[in-house]
Amino acid sequence: MRTNQRWTEVENHEFRRLFNRYPRDFALIAEKMNKSYNQVRSHYYNIQKRERDIKSNQNIAELKKSLDTDKLRQLAIATEPEHELIVFDLIY
Repeated sequence: MRTNQRWTEVENHEFRRLFNRYPRDFALIAEKMNKSYNQVRSHYYNIQKRERDIKSNQNIAELKKSLDTDKLRQLAIATEPEHELIVFDLIY
């Protein structure tokens, strides 16, 4: 059964503290937090996914900032002119 209850800030803090002390020992953390094993494990994987998404979005933003579109377009034309539009679409 899935619950839509969000973890409170205090629970998040407690989870991180326990996780740092007992890395990936979800059973022990669940016992200490009075939660189920699956709740703790799911929470961990949700945190990991959220952190990966944030990092990925930051990397994409940095890449877009660092791209010089004119140079990239010139490179596409120099290599194969028909690929210019593909490269242009990837930028935007």
